[in-house]
Amino acid sequence: MNDENKTEINISPQRILIIKLSSLGDIVHTLPAVAALRQRFPSAHLCWLVKTQWTSILEENPDIDELLSVEVSWKNWLTIIKDIRQKQFDLVIDFQGLFRTGFLGIVSGANVRIGFAQAREGAPWMYTHRVSLPRDQECSWRLLGIHAVDRNLAIARYLGAKVSDPVFHLPGSAEDHIFIQDLLHGFEVDNHESLIALAPWSRSALKSWPLNHFVQLAEELMRGRSWRVVLLGGPADIQTATEFRYLESQGLINLVGKLSLRQLPELLRKMKLLIGNDSSLIHLAAGVGTRVLGIFGPTEPKATGPYPISRHVVQRTELFCSPCGQRTCSNINKMECLNTISVSSVFEGAQTLLVR
Repeated sequence: MNDENKTEINISPQRILIIKLSSLGDIVHTLPAVAALRQRFPSAHLCWLVKTQWTSILEENPDIDELLSVEVSWKNWLTIIKDIRQKQFDLVIDFQGLFRTGFLGIVSGANVRIGFAQAREGAPWMYTHRVSLPRDQECSWRLLGIHAVDRNLAIARYLGAKVSDPVFHLPGSAEDHIFIQDLLHGFEVDNHESLIALAPWSRSALKSWPLNHFVQLAEELMRGRSWRVVLLGGPADIQTATEFRYLESQGLINLVGKLSLRQLPELLRKMKLLIGNDSSLIHLAAGVGTRVLGIFGPTEPKATGPYPISRHVVQRTELFCSPCGQRTCSNINKMECLNTISVSSVFEGAQTLLVR
């Protein structure tokens, strides 16, 4: 195996398999690398292996020739292997970096398999070429201030891709455009009104600013200004979205659970700003060019914040334990890193971005 990535690898693949199964935010972070690979290998057949639930965000992507949509479970594991082997890939790029994705690279039969030297669960031992990234000397689990987008681009550069301005190809059909226009018209949105999206929910409670803070923020944003607040979330958030119900009579637009995954990017293009936790929505918003105010606690914004971080604003509390990167809070003051972020500081940060 080759641990050196100081020079480019010189190959001319005909059939490339991209492995990035999930999650939505991670898939968004992989898009610029895939766009760069398309430029590097314009005549190659490029296939993306992805979980079925995220397929629609990649449909009609100009950088992808084929989507291999899978339901990952032990009962259909052999079917997945069979489908991959039949396609006769000669290059596999594992952006996921887990044992199962490294193993899929091996069983694909591809002669060249590339992934990160710091991939987890022993995956690097299954690659023929490994791309190394620098680690933080003070904290071994943390990569040295490298954003996930730039980590993925490191693999593209290793394969000879030239990247000057990362590109995010996200859905934006004429049909979705008309749907969103009609939807906003139904809420009587005036041309002079600026739309500000709120994304109060995250998959992890440890990454979630208190919901009542988001309610107070929405109230403050709507007070006597030409701003309309758009509430965003998935079907699982419909119940807790009732906390905002009293604001609907004041003009809040509740779209929780009402949009498909494909329609979200088109809606986010209409937003002046999105304010949210570390979740997929902030990455979708940043990907379509909408400014983001991200609220961060245990996660490292330099690694998973809105990209590029210089264009957006991150609100966080500097603590000895944060960012910890852990799944449980060990601070005696539970969730101090998020609970101490005030509504007024987030509101001021939003004003800064809106003026900018």
